[in-house]
Amino acid sequence: MSPEIIQPPEWAWYYIAVYFFVAGTSAGAYFIGAMEELFGSGGEREVSRAACYIAFPLLVLVPIPLIADLGRPERFWHLFIYNQGGYPYLNLVSPMSVGSWVLLIFSACALLSFLDNLVADRVISFPLFSRYYNRIPRRLYAVLGSLAGFFIAGYTGVLLNVTARPFWAATSPLMGALFIVSGASTGAAAISLYLIWRRRNSGGEVERLEAFDRVVMVSELVLIALLLVLAGRTALPLMTLPFVAMFWLGTVALGIVVPLWFKYRSRRHPFGDAPVLAHYLCILAGGLLLRISLLQAGQL
Repeated sequence: MSPEIIQPPEWAWYYIAVYFFVAGTSAGAYFIGAMEELFGSGGEREVSRAACYIAFPLLVLVPIPLIADLGRPERFWHLFIYNQGGYPYLNLVSPMSVGSWVLLIFSACALLSFLDNLVADRVISFPLFSRYYNRIPRRLYAVLGSLAGFFIAGYTGVLLNVTARPFWAATSPLMGALFIVSGASTGAAAISLYLIWRRRNSGGEVERLEAFDRVVMVSELVLIALLLVLAGRTALPLMTLPFVAMFWLGTVALGIVVPLWFKYRSRRHPFGDAPVLAHYLCILAGGLLLRISLLQAGQL
């Protein structure tokens, strides 16, 4: 569908940006956990367990800003099923409808993984689930959920690209790629914070997670640079206030460059607990500010 014939959206950052951020972080965390489940040693499951405990609770929050932005929350079901001429049907042409169905699939897989770990860790006693969950291989819904999560993380960026806003349309297809990488970074930060809270932030899995996060953050910087080059003059709003503070200082400097420097520096000179926590929080804040900046700049 041509971007020129799609009605430009009027989105408030406090709804849609929060939705993009929470969904992206959940998807990124689940994807990391699934990759560790599929390709890890199998002996350690700290990262994959943490990812499952993060992904589903975050998904519970996703419908709140999404429904609030609709204006008519009682029509939320229209995201899944359309009613035309008295007959319900699936509209698989609408990006919003497709995204809603994939989000539902991702939520189901995240719920299965969440319950799986609660039962395996003996946090809850769920005889019915305990009887049947081993019959569904853990890796099966890890694969399906990671694919759906990968789609959700990138879909939020693609959703911007298919609008009639010059900045968003000019950055296709890099916006989706940037949101995927950013979701992986914030997902890794969320997992790391959980492991610190549980005092399990050591071992081979954690070292692999940190190495992955360094690569992801460098990739994020490269994608931001490419996106700005591709956008050209349509990116000029990012050079004005308040975007200089939000995007350049908040996202690029405090959200990527400083944490990246911290990661490389801490390999030779370990820091205390407070700086470690602070740099993960900076990554999360930078991920949120990235989405706010790109959403707001595209609507000017």
